[in-house]
Amino acid sequence: MSRHSIRWRLPLSYAAIALLATLALGSVLLLTLRGYYLRVEREYVQSNAQAISFSLAQLLENGSSPDLLQSQLDSLAFLSNTHVQLFDAAEELVASSDPQVRVAIATARVGESLQALDRVTALVQAGEVPTATLPTAEGALVWIPQGSGERVLLPEGRRRIVPWLLQQDAERAQSGTSETRSSQVARVPVRGSADQLLGYVELSQGPAYAREILEDVAWGLGIAGAVAIALAAVVGWAISRRISHPLGALTQVTAAMADGDLTARADVDRKDELGTLARSFNQMAGQVAEIVTTLRRFVSDAAHEIHTPLTALRTNLELAHQDTGPEGSEYVIQAQAQVERLEALTGGLLDLSRLESPVQAPRLVPVSLLPLLNELGELYASRAEQAGVAFEWSLPEAPVSVQGDEAQLKAALTNLLDNALKFTPEGGRICLGCRQEGGTALLWVEDTGIGLPEADLPHLYERFYRGHNAAPYPGSGLGLAIVKAVVEGHEGQVRAERTEQGSRFTISIRSL
Repeated sequence: MSRHSIRWRLPLSYAAIALLATLALGSVLLLTLRGYYLRVEREYVQSNAQAISFSLAQLLENGSSPDLLQSQLDSLAFLSNTHVQLFDAAEELVASSDPQVRVAIATARVGESLQALDRVTALVQAGEVPTATLPTAEGALVWIPQGSGERVLLPEGRRRIVPWLLQQDAERAQSGTSETRSSQVARVPVRGSADQLLGYVELSQGPAYAREILEDVAWGLGIAGAVAIALAAVVGWAISRRISHPLGALTQVTAAMADGDLTARADVDRKDELGTLARSFNQMAGQVAEIVTTLRRFVSDAAHEIHTPLTALRTNLELAHQDTGPEGSEYVIQAQAQVERLEALTGGLLDLSRLESPVQAPRLVPVSLLPLLNELGELYASRAEQAGVAFEWSLPEAPVSVQGDEAQLKAALTNLLDNALKFTPEGGRICLGCRQEGGTALLWVEDTGIGLPEADLPHLYERFYRGHNAAPYPGSGLGLAIVKAVVEGHEGQVRAERTEQGSRFTISIRSL
């Protein structure tokens, strides 16, 4: 099936539409989600920065030591899952949280049971880890500040985010991969009780909701898009079959009609546009068949009616020739030649009309070609000898048989031999040959006559067409048309070729 066929183009069009729809929908959805989660990330670091600024304001007002500030920054960084930096009023860096703290804590605590709570508390009190969070039996979260065993219940918002953060940090730490962090940064002023500026706190590297969620959504869209494209292609294939099947049937019917089968009709029982097209074609085919049949009948009847008075005229001219003196005999001879030409023309028209009539199709039976060729060869060898032309055979030793109509095959070869004898001058040569190639029987007639002009080759088999160099020779221009009609009736081919010394006509028919 051709790649330009509707059977391929329609499914591909459906799949392309589904792909474009998926890309458009996915792009809009991903851009919308990206904008939303970037806003969530920004609000997250902004709100945490505001909350942390209040905690750090008390420590700065109380003049806490740098170690205490560092410890508090690490604890706040862990709880907020961000990187926290503290600047003074002159925007000089005072302290910065250690980004490895939350990874170490998360790695130590993921997967532990509630029975390990006392052991974790001891680790915190010993200073081995600055802070820790664990789930309680009720599903809440507690915060164990460094240096004490006090368990502080985390706010409701922290309960939802901290387990996920711990799990993500632990998995990244165990696998050795780098953590994906948000690019959002929030800086807020730290003000004292008297609203004086104590410094600035800056939060960065918060949780990156957008990237991971967008990756999951993109994978989901990819899978859904692939399924949609596959379904669209299947639906397109089914629709294309429903459309192309009647089109294929109609194409076969038109091809059959183009090959000369005027009885071909479209069998498409539909009520849509294709059904209307099929009915219109059948109506047109019926009208064409009626016109062609009428024309053939007219040609046959006219040729038959003309043949009768021509025969009588020919007889009268022969009698007149006997009674006419030498002065009038030349005109009688010319009239007889024209009558013979008209008789040949009407005879050719009758033969062609019978060959093209669907009622008188060839009766195909097994035919042995060698006896047929020998019979024609003996006849034309005698005629060639009288015309001073050499006649040759080229026949195989093994028999060659075809499924055909012997009378029609003889008529086709007779026309080719007549042309060869007519167009070959004295001293020339004619060859009648046959051979078998595979499952094909080849019959040819070759001569050393006047040859075939290049411009005449496409028109040789047209009715009444005569070559540019054939004008001085008598003829009706129907001989090769009869040859083509006979060969096509046997589902064969006829080919004309120019040779160095003349021309060659080859008939190809499937052999038995």
